[in-house]
Amino acid sequence: MTTSNLPGGDHDEAREGGSLRAVLEGAPFQADPHAVLRQLTDSGAAHRCEPDGAPPQLLVTGYEAARQVLTDPRVSKRSERAGLEPGWLMSGVRDEVGVDYMLTVDPPEHTRLRKLVARAFTPQKIDALRPRTKEIASRLADDVLAQETPELVDGFASRVPIAVICELLGVPLGDWDRFRWASEQIVSPVAGGDREEAYVWMSGYLAELIAGKRADPGQDLLSGLVTDTADDRLTDAEMVGMAFLLLIAGYETTANLIGAVLHGLARQPELLKALRADPGLVPTVVEEFLRLDGPVLTATERFATEDMQVGDVPVRRGDMLLVSLAAANRDPARFEEPDSFRPGRSAGHVAFGYGVHYCLGAPLARMEAEVAITTFVRRVEGLTLAVDEADLEWSPGLLMHGVRRLPVSAVLSGHPNDR
Repeated sequence: MTTSNLPGGDHDEAREGGSLRAVLEGAPFQADPHAVLRQLTDSGAAHRCEPDGAPPQLLVTGYEAARQVLTDPRVSKRSERAGLEPGWLMSGVRDEVGVDYMLTVDPPEHTRLRKLVARAFTPQKIDALRPRTKEIASRLADDVLAQETPELVDGFASRVPIAVICELLGVPLGDWDRFRWASEQIVSPVAGGDREEAYVWMSGYLAELIAGKRADPGQDLLSGLVTDTADDRLTDAEMVGMAFLLLIAGYETTANLIGAVLHGLARQPELLKALRADPGLVPTVVEEFLRLDGPVLTATERFATEDMQVGDVPVRRGDMLLVSLAAANRDPARFEEPDSFRPGRSAGHVAFGYGVHYCLGAPLARMEAEVAITTFVRRVEGLTLAVDEADLEWSPGLLMHGVRRLPVSAVLSGHPNDR
């Protein structure tokens, strides 16, 4: 492919791959990643990038190519299986302090870890959390809407999932602010500095928390894991990694999803009106926002363990494979009018991934988003942005996608039952 027609493309310098990397790190991509990804998808299903000092990378944008990479046994989460040093990140740097967890290992290790934790995410367990999630969402919605200019990310979209995941794991909610800081640093596109400090702090905190659960277990998920007596139970290190993953994934992605729907409601007054008239539409609306404006731009890094081909592009052993979930979810070869908001589409998006690493917490994220949005729309008859659309700030980098602040003007419902 060429980059001459891409926003921010370097027309005169560097190799094609270096130019592509510059495009993906440039201001136009951060402002509107979907526009840049669409141009890439239209030019091919996969695109090579060879940044200096890092493994060659392949950005996968086509829907079928994405599903291929996410299920191919020749693709590994472990860079050492591809002949590289361990710990390479999609940012093109090495992670010196990373924690191993379910997302970073292959079967059979992954199969064992997932099986041990999956019992906490059964439909029955998720449904049992629904009443408490509604209580949390109701309190937070009332609090944020009492503000003169409600800010819906920090005041609502972020706080619902962190409260739920902290209760699920048995983490004191009073530590929320520190956890949010650590989570944001860890998913930052740049390693080093605060990122390393966040890794060290969270790992140490979770180790102490797990030791406390072992001495005085409760009814939460971590207590259940530490008191497990099965032969294949988690080691202490694996338990830290698991809690680490669940806290970050359980907060960051769901916060972005709730924020995306709220942003959409502020832009589409007819949608808010429709959801107030029929709350039963909320699940299909959440599902379409997952496809159209999902919380994760790019799946975490994978590595080719042998030569292969993705789309029309040859892949060499040692190449890093980056699957753009956002691009795949708007691939016109799979979705009709992919940039249009059309609730009720047939299933098939890859917002939660695909294959063995399909998001274990997807049912929890869906439930939280549905409860949060249903609770919120009951309280407002009108919702508009309090700033210009162009002034909204978005998460930086290739990994997460979400609005960071969402100040709005809200017209509250005067109906006594809308609480």
